[in-house]
Order: sequence, then structure tokens, then C-alpha cells
Amino acid sequence: MSNTKKEITYVDPVHTAKTLVLVYMCFSLPIMGLFFIDAYFRYGEMPLAAVLSGAFLNALIGFLILWLACRVYNWVAKTFGGIELELQEMPLDEPARKTSEKISFLEKHQD
Repeated sequence: MSNTKKEITYVDPVHTAKTLVLVYMCFSLPIMGLFFIDAYFRYGEMPLAAVLSGAFLNALIGFLILWLACRVYNWVAKTFGGIELELQEMPLDEPARKTSEKISFLEKHQD
């Protein structure tokens, strides 16, 4: 099996930012929740509008920063070259073969 080198020369800014902002929100919302809980204990109340606007602004700013990062990456990749990946082809039946080897090994050593 041969290894091939590939280069990422372009990423779609909108699609990539949409996808990555969802990943970003998975990590940032729990942290924001801690700040909202802290504010609730300090001031005795936390308006729902503050929570919703905070989450919305967090998502919007995250999307804009990721969109900008994709645009910058595309410029850098065009000017200087993109990220290089080395890929290796794998046969499609490889996982099935490994699973059958494990089963036969376990059957032999079951005692």
C-alpha cells in the first residue's frame, strides 16, 4: 500500500465556520453556564435575556472569528502552501478481518 501526500488548498469559510462553531459551543456553553451561575449567586438573579443574549453573542462572535480564520487560511494556502497530509490507502475489509481474528483468538483461549 502506498502513501500519498495531499495538500489542503481551500476550505469553504461558511460551511467550515458553521461546523466548527457547533463544536466550539459544545465547549463554551458549559463554561458560560458557570459564569451565569456565579452571577446568579453574587447578585441573586439572572435575567433570561442576559443568558440568551450571551449565548447568541458567543455563537455569533465564534462564527465570525472562525469564518475569518478560514479566509486567512485560504489566503495563506494560496500564497505559501496549505497543510500537507500523508494518506495511506486501506483495504475495505480490514476491520472485518481484524474482528474475525480477535474472535478466533478468544475462542482458542476461552478456557
